[in-house]
Amino acid sequence: KTDFDIYEYNFETSKAIKLYEGEGSYRAAGYSRDNRYLLIVKSYSSMNNDLLLYDRESNTTRLLSKHEGDAVYMDPAWDADSSSFYFLTDQGREFIGLARWNVDSTEFSWVETPEVDVEQVALSNDGTMLAWTVNAKGYSQFHFRNLKKHIDVGAYRTPQGVIRGMVFTADGSRLAFSFGSGAKNSDLWIYETGADKLYQITQSATGGIPAKLFREPELVEYESFDGLKIPAFWYTPAQIKGKIPVIVVAHGGPEGQARPNLSGLYQYFLSRGYAILEPNVRGSTGFGKKFMALDNVRKRMDSVKDFEYAARWLSARKDVDSKKLIAFGGSYGGFMVLSSLTTYPDRWAAGVSSVGISNFVTFLEKTAPYRRALREAEYGSLAQDRDFLAEISPLTHADNIKAPLFLIQGANDPRVPKGEAEQIAEAIRKKGGVVEYMLFEDEGHGLTKTANRIRAYSAVVEFLDKHVAGKK
Repeated sequence: KTDFDIYEYNFETSKAIKLYEGEGSYRAAGYSRDNRYLLIVKSYSSMNNDLLLYDRESNTTRLLSKHEGDAVYMDPAWDADSSSFYFLTDQGREFIGLARWNVDSTEFSWVETPEVDVEQVALSNDGTMLAWTVNAKGYSQFHFRNLKKHIDVGAYRTPQGVIRGMVFTADGSRLAFSFGSGAKNSDLWIYETGADKLYQITQSATGGIPAKLFREPELVEYESFDGLKIPAFWYTPAQIKGKIPVIVVAHGGPEGQARPNLSGLYQYFLSRGYAILEPNVRGSTGFGKKFMALDNVRKRMDSVKDFEYAARWLSARKDVDSKKLIAFGGSYGGFMVLSSLTTYPDRWAAGVSSVGISNFVTFLEKTAPYRRALREAEYGSLAQDRDFLAEISPLTHADNIKAPLFLIQGANDPRVPKGEAEQIAEAIRKKGGVVEYMLFEDEGHGLTKTANRIRAYSAVVEFLDKHVAGKK
């Protein structure tokens, strides 16, 4: 229920053996190339873990990452001779950097320490080619280094977007990765390491919709209540007639980040005349430790203020209808929607919450046990913070909700059980408010099936057209 142990399956003998057992959440993070070592990550929260090294020869496991405070250790890439590995960490730093650890050493050494997060790393089989990307306000920046020749040659021609899944060919002559943006499907790209050439090799399908119709976002910034700068992605419809209604999207997490990825849902909303603003409120990842910790436990409602200040920024624009602002989000983003409607009831024309948290107390009581241990580090614990968690829960203030609300829920959700949606829906109905609730018996934490997505989001647009845009 709460403990995850490490097992190894042998395909030749068809047997599994337990390599490591402990209290808490453990996961395997990568074999050394000679299979002697296995790196293991123990998680305490989403942004705090430890790195352990299992040695097959001695059948021992030792802790590598002795540290104070929160720190992450992730994405290890083993060197050719299995004596060291590259990895990402923010130990002792504001931002995640690229480091290298020799297995015989008690400390690691830094390789790259930019003032933005390094987000992924890849190493060629022979250990001579190193590639990494950094996260610059949501956009990926690619870096490549020939370790043998001690020179950097970068794929500087990469367009603005997001890079994922870097993999070297066996001989290290090429590096493959996926690349996409707010208006481009993710496609496979190749970087030729010797020739410094970068090119796209696939053309992903777009469902018959001309790619030229997709809208790319603009990176903007607004100031919140305490002067903190909040970055956001701003999408506008191709055809604008008069002042436009805007859907303000709260991402999940809260340790998540809005990034310029192509969203069929966003493009659908845009095609129906709704603009979209997707802010990275305090608590988001990608902007350093301090920024990410600004919403922890007792500071939770400061992030909701950031969301309301997004609405203020929009209301000051001449092209936006300030009376037609819609709060939209899923999971933790669903909490942001519900909290925004209860805390600032006169600001919002409607809300759409998918698998959202309505009561932190019941959520923590009924979520999967392994999730509770990780989530309490972010939200606060039932033992110490129950009264506070109840006070900031939207359900406690449901009588404040004035805006029409649309709820989407999967019946099999182990993270945010369906009771979260049902209790807020019942509270709104009791006071005579407008609420529409769609429960999907064959879904879990969010909608994954195409038919269900079409059904749900077609209904959402009809709901918004009726209650916000005034369309028949």
